[in-house]
Amino acid sequence: MKMKKIALLFSMLAVLGALTACSNGITEVSFEYDETDIVYNTVFQANQIDNIDEAYRAYLKDQVDESPMAEILLTGVSNFDSAREECGEFVGYRSKDGSVLKYDVSTITSAQTEDAYKAAKEELDNFIANVDFDIEEDKNGFVTVNVQAVYENRDAEYSFVYEENPEAAYALELTGQNTNPYKIKEITVTPDYSMKEIMGKAAANTLMGMGTVFIVLIFISFIIGQFGNIDKLVNKSVNKDNKKEATSSETLSKSTDISAPVSAENSVDDKELIAVITAAVVAANVANGGSDKLIVRSIRKARR
Repeated sequence: MKMKKIALLFSMLAVLGALTACSNGITEVSFEYDETDIVYNTVFQANQIDNIDEAYRAYLKDQVDESPMAEILLTGVSNFDSAREECGEFVGYRSKDGSVLKYDVSTITSAQTEDAYKAAKEELDNFIANVDFDIEEDKNGFVTVNVQAVYENRDAEYSFVYEENPEAAYALELTGQNTNPYKIKEITVTPDYSMKEIMGKAAANTLMGMGTVFIVLIFISFIIGQFGNIDKLVNKSVNKDNKKEATSSETLSKSTDISAPVSAENSVDDKELIAVITAAVVAANVANGGSDKLIVRSIRKARR
């Protein structure tokens, strides 16, 4: 009975392991490749990109919107340009024993005779056998070829990522010509910095970040410190406006006081005028045989 339980436990563990393996999301590489061919293709493409002329640059820029491959190649060209700025001029490739290998990719492409081709192929095989490279297959089915390049100032790593070329089967069927079963998906160039350089860059970035933070904090502190002065300026401006309003009110009051006697004087003149007019009217009325008992209560302008 105990043995059956142990056997059942192992069976369950085996099933669980199988299910885990089936659900890890790993995708096998769907195309076949030869190490020599794919490394040579990497070196060849690197040579083409590193020596690209302005006419082909312009052509790639014109084709970016229509061809994804043009965008990939342009990115690779930019990465190679940056590597040249950081590392200096290209020298060769790093061998597995640490020495520098130089290889001319045009040797095999320009071979005109069978003997020349065999000699070029032998040189290529010797180069591939000694150059420092590694090939990685990731879980997404991509193949990455890493080659160590040597520059004047420091080494750099070329990384070419390849994916399946769906047009290879159609090309073989339509034209009968064999094409690479893979195509470039990504091109990167990574300069090989020493630990001292890495730490120096990290320290510089840290100082720059901290310096920026301190400058911003100092600026904020300065703004906060000016709040008191701003408040004084605002109060000063308000007091100045209040003084102007008070001065205007005083001037208006004085003007009113001065005009008051003038109004009284005008009132007196009006009464004298009424008395004179009344006397004249009474005199005229008596002269015409009328009565002298005449009272003028108001004078107003006659309408004509």
